[in-house]
Amino acid sequence: MSSVAQTIARTLVEAGVRYVFGHPGGEVAHLIEALRREGISFVLTRHEATAAFLAASWGELSGRPGVCLSTLGPGATNLLSGVAHAYLDRCPMIAMTAQLATDRQIRATHQHLDLTRLYAPVTKASIKVAADNAATALEHALYLATTERPGPVHLEIPSNVATQTHTGSSRGVRFGNLGAPSAPSIEEAARLLATSRRPAILAGIGATRCGATTPLIRLAETLRAPVVTTPKAKGVFPEDHALSAGVLDMTGDAIVNGLLQEADLLLTAGFDVVELIKPWAFQAPVIHVDTVSNTDQLYDAQVEVVGNVASALEALALAARSAAWPEGRIAQHRQQLRAALVPRSSGLAPHTVMEIVRAALPREGIVASDVGAHKILLGQIWTAYAPRTYLVSNGLSSMGSGVPAALAAKLLAPHRPAVAIVGDGGMGMYLGELETAVRLGVSLPIVVLVDGSLSLIKLGQLQRGYEPSGVDFQNPRFAEVAACFGASGIHVETEPEMREAIGRALDQPGVTVIEAIVDASAYTGGE
Repeated sequence: MSSVAQTIARTLVEAGVRYVFGHPGGEVAHLIEALRREGISFVLTRHEATAAFLAASWGELSGRPGVCLSTLGPGATNLLSGVAHAYLDRCPMIAMTAQLATDRQIRATHQHLDLTRLYAPVTKASIKVAADNAATALEHALYLATTERPGPVHLEIPSNVATQTHTGSSRGVRFGNLGAPSAPSIEEAARLLATSRRPAILAGIGATRCGATTPLIRLAETLRAPVVTTPKAKGVFPEDHALSAGVLDMTGDAIVNGLLQEADLLLTAGFDVVELIKPWAFQAPVIHVDTVSNTDQLYDAQVEVVGNVASALEALALAARSAAWPEGRIAQHRQQLRAALVPRSSGLAPHTVMEIVRAALPREGIVASDVGAHKILLGQIWTAYAPRTYLVSNGLSSMGSGVPAALAAKLLAPHRPAVAIVGDGGMGMYLGELETAVRLGVSLPIVVLVDGSLSLIKLGQLQRGYEPSGVDFQNPRFAEVAACFGASGIHVETEPEMREAIGRALDQPGVTVIEAIVDASAYTGGE
């Protein structure tokens, strides 16, 4: 017979879990030991939210649930931000938290919170683990986390339950599947496409999850239709392709929206309402292609094709015919969008830093963007050539998520180049995680855009005619702080310095913090 902790660890091994990310407490000591004995590495982070961000990005990149663990009380509340990110960014995750021993929960108040109720709004399910349901609970959580749309599942494990003998049964680990679209809906969508003269495609995160790049390219080329993606779907359609028409809701969005408003039919491929930042701005009829029905009702869909997005697009590509966008219109649009992204700055512009990093990183390299003014710009200016090479928190848009996302990418594929681009505000929130990155032994450049302000909020204040307030701060010398953590640090203020720094950071082992002093006024360009 095995204990509950041993049962959980063995089930995770069966599910292929290699890492559990977290910050320990006495209440999870038995579980951490069980993980160690089963060969699962417990990765200590300096803050629980980082553990959840890491697990979320692992889930997003691998398609299998990332796992994070915290103690009860403040550990569980700290973990919550990263779990909410996984919920709104559709990342499969198992979030495990400790809880008071069952015999203390009636009268005790110290660190006692109702965690199942706390986690319920930001998870697909919040489950209390007991001696007779541990295997069933985790198996159900793994399946639920990977069914469409994927997301986090919370398991609450009372401290005394972990050591109890598991008395329940096991059915084995199963993961969700994507299903298949029905033939009648494909035929109806094909008939509607045949009547369109200017169709456009809006590709979202569901297309990435379904591996829809090849059929998406085939359909777009057959239709000669422009393809706009959401930030989470960057790269699912190669952005150097002549039909790539930009990213929704990022810098230059008025230009992107203008092209979509010219369309007489929109095909949404794996588009998820959680990816939209601004209101839906399009009047054209919609063909909804996704793994789930159009339950959000953001738009009225003329046709719903529900099932595997890749299979649906493949079938539509076989039935489609060329449309009739005006000659040169898409090329003109691409030029107009590019011109809107040219920086207006006398100093080192964030745009320039991003372009230098893009030029230095191989096509298959991964960039992880933190949240801030730079995210809105990077989401448009960065050229992504393949899916899952651009990582960002977009549904929750949580600062502090960038470095953990890059760390997850390096743990999953150590030899694949990756870079984190973060603002000084986000870096300041989780500066201690530099030690985590160094301890993990990864090779990772972290580019910190330093302007001493929460620039996105400041821009909003100025646009409303307000005096900037509560948005400016002082920074440490990040390059010098990096050295204190055992990382390399480089201070740059010019384009040549930036080129030399990123080249060196990509060539050398270990963590390198590039402290780039940028001109925040350049963020106003291209609006």
